Amino acid sequence: MKFVLSLIGLIFVAQTLSASPFAYVANLSDDTVSVIDISTNLVVATVPVGSSPEYIAVTPNGQFAYVVNNGTNSVSVIDASTDMVVATITVGTNPAGISITPNGQFAYVVNGESNNVSVIDISTNTVIGPPIAVGGTPEGVAITPNGQFAYVTNFSDGTVSVINISSNMVVDTIPVEAGPAPIAVNPNGLFAYVGNGNSSTVSVLDLNTNMVTSNVGVGGLPVAIAVSPGGQYAYVLVSTITSSFISLLDTTSQTITTTIPLPSGSDPEGIAITPDGKYAYVTYSNLAEVAIVDLSSNTLTGTTIPVGNTPFGIAITYIPFPNPSLFQPFSFTGKIVKHHGKFKLKAQWPASPSSNIIAYEIFGFDQLISIVPSNAPLNFDIALPRPDTHKHHWREKYQRYLNAKYKVRAVSSNNSRSGFTNLNVQGF
Repeated sequence: MKFVLSLIGLIFVAQTLSASPFAYVANLSDDTVSVIDISTNLVVATVPVGSSPEYIAVTPNGQFAYVVNNGTNSVSVIDASTDMVVATITVGTNPAGISITPNGQFAYVVNGESNNVSVIDISTNTVIGPPIAVGGTPEGVAITPNGQFAYVTNFSDGTVSVINISSNMVVDTIPVEAGPAPIAVNPNGLFAYVGNGNSSTVSVLDLNTNMVTSNVGVGGLPVAIAVSPGGQYAYVLVSTITSSFISLLDTTSQTITTTIPLPSGSDPEGIAITPDGKYAYVTYSNLAEVAIVDLSSNTLTGTTIPVGNTPFGIAITYIPFPNPSLFQPFSFTGKIVKHHGKFKLKAQWPASPSSNIIAYEIFGFDQLISIVPSNAPLNFDIALPRPDTHKHHWREKYQRYLNAKYKVRAVSSNNSRSGFTNLNVQGF
């Protein structure tokens, strides 16, 4: 039996935006932030902030950069339109990692000595509620693409705390390997990658079960992690006593497929990937430079950008999601198949109508079941969730999948989401 999935009313616009992304670099020893225009690879502004800035996060709309000042226990807010600090927010002791919710409403700051997390309301630039107690010496934080959970690495505990964002309560604690610090979430929302500094590994977390699926050796101390916009690779910045390099983790096979050597003595500390996934920008803390890696060839471009002293964390803005202005309906066709006791949804549809869309998220049974890159043609082939165990007749199982509510939303290059559109399934 076949079915047709029709999608009517998906509204996007293909447009060229004049604004280019910017990279924000925290210069630990200078108490400044260097602003790099990605289109020219030139520093266009140097912004004084608090003492010992370490990490940076940018709001999804690209309007503000939030800089964590480890030395003054504060967060500086930079207005991207003026490159000036417009607010300074006091948080806990020795703040480190920071992450902003996808809707741009809240920033989560981990306080390494306070062993807790401060939540900043971005609309008022004030800390709201009491700090959220987590494990010992929290270092990093990452928020899921659906904005429901924040994952916090606890360095001295060897654990990851899971915070429910709606309640700001810890709902789970996940054991990982020794010394977890950097963490990044795959854009598909299914996995997170935790760098374990005392074991030279990356733990892969299944976010549906909050369990470790594998611990991947990366060859040294993982100091930072960035995931490609399409989610195919995690780029792990690694340091050893004698060398530095990037370990390329294939997120499908969960193996290291290649390494990218970095200069001896560069002491890299931060890595960020451009919205188009073509380049990675890496801070060289010992050289006061930012290097550029061509991700198509996994080689250094040879271009370095002078910045302030001891560049540490880096964040790159993303192009805003285009405003809906063009009605663009198009159809989906596919079928559900049964093979070796498993059911799969197979579908194919035309190319994305907007160059700013990097992927589609497919939902079924009220959960994310796949993320599909926006390259044409788009193919979706995934095992669906198992039906209830008491249903043994395959036709009943099939009918359950046929009657399920499927929906889709687009993901833009700034990791924002469009509204949902239903996929209406009709059997024939």
